[in-house]
Amino acid sequence: MQKLIIDTDPGQDIDDLLALSFALRRPELDIRAITTVTLPADRRARLVRRLLRYHDRTDISVGAGMAFPLRALGEAEIRAQYDFRQTMNHYAFAEPEDPCDDPGAQDAVDLIIRTVEQHPGEVALACIAPLTNIACALRRRPELAGQIPYIAMMGGETVLNRVEHNVAFDPVAAEIVLTSGIPIIMGTWDVTRRVTLSLDDCERLRRHPAPVNQALARAVELWHPAQSWKPGPVMYDLFPVVWAFAPAYYTTAPMGVRVETRGEFTRGMTVPHGGEPKIAVTTDVRAAEVRELFLETLLA
Repeated sequence: MQKLIIDTDPGQDIDDLLALSFALRRPELDIRAITTVTLPADRRARLVRRLLRYHDRTDISVGAGMAFPLRALGEAEIRAQYDFRQTMNHYAFAEPEDPCDDPGAQDAVDLIIRTVEQHPGEVALACIAPLTNIACALRRRPELAGQIPYIAMMGGETVLNRVEHNVAFDPVAAEIVLTSGIPIIMGTWDVTRRVTLSLDDCERLRRHPAPVNQALARAVELWHPAQSWKPGPVMYDLFPVVWAFAPAYYTTAPMGVRVETRGEFTRGMTVPHGGEPKIAVTTDVRAAEVRELFLETLLA
């Protein structure tokens, strides 16, 4: 059974909650902690706590983490970005607010460090958000890099000329993580987006007798108007969770990858290069099978 920390940013896109729910139902995974990142990290942690209560898994530790990226921004840029990012389009999933969902004062970075150090070499990281928490943990404890068996991350793009959100939101943090020496498996934007749910799939969740599935279907209904150009949930964030117990669904290739941290128009791009260290980068996915695995797991 794979011990796992999941670092996430639920609130805008719905695939975080869906991927977390999938992970909580997989018997191959031992979820030791879930941490949240980016403003408002505390409200994101409330979403996680509510989901854990639906699953009767409040034994799992939750920590709210870094609200702001490591990269330097001007004040106007910060305000423009973060005012937008406080719009939580499916936050009603966690309403009415309940004191049971309060994440408390547990710091996500400290939680990551403590959990890894308690089980050195055993706890992998599934990262489905900007990498700020992970970079901060490595800065506080550089020796942590030798105690993490691997990081499976959703982020970056090496084929298309595209800046992907999770890396671009904090390219400095992404560069720290990618050059840390920890084995990295990068689920790229173009590959992870091939796994999608239709609204008919979501209707199957709504009709399912499990209260958690009905709640997730309601969260999809609240989310979809804000991203109505999508046919339904695009399941980018399934990748690190599936990889943790069934990597054969994905094809990868070793590649040197660095993060552009300075370019005016290219900041946040993940750039292939011929050097070291090599990381495993996704090149293909058995998308229909991953979708079926997800639905079978949630609808069982």
